[in-house]
Order: sequence, then C-alpha cells, then structure tokens
Amino acid sequence: MQLNINIPNEKIANKVLWLLEHFKSDGVEVKKLSNVNERTIFDNFTKSVKELKSIKKGNITSRPVEDLLDEL
Repeated sequence: MQLNINIPNEKIANKVLWLLEHFKSDGVEVKKLSNVNERTIFDNFTKSVKELKSIKKGNITSRPVEDLLDEL
C-alpha cells in the first residue's frame, strides 16, 4: 500500500516522520517531498509512466521522446 499525506505544519510533519522512521526495519519506505518543485517532478514522472503503460497496451500512440524528456 502506498500513502501520500500533506502535513502543512512542519512541527507535526517532523513528528510523523520520526514515528515512521521506526518502521523502516519492517519494510516501510518513507518518501519525503518537501517542496512544490519536487512534487511537480514526481507528478510528471508518474504521468509519464502511466502514458508509457497506455502505449504498451495500445490504448494511445507514442509521441516523440523529446516531449517526454521535456516533461521530466
């Protein structure tokens, strides 16, 4: 399961991260996106992966790789 949460209060966010760190030995992976730029990059990458899967399934046609790289 993957969980994405937005905690606007940095003090609370640090407490939540501290708590989650204790579950690393159980296989929990924490991905922290701390600013808008990182969030945009992550969203564009996710969108591109979905697009590639649709191309592979034949649902859409491919486009120039330069367009994809520009979005990343």
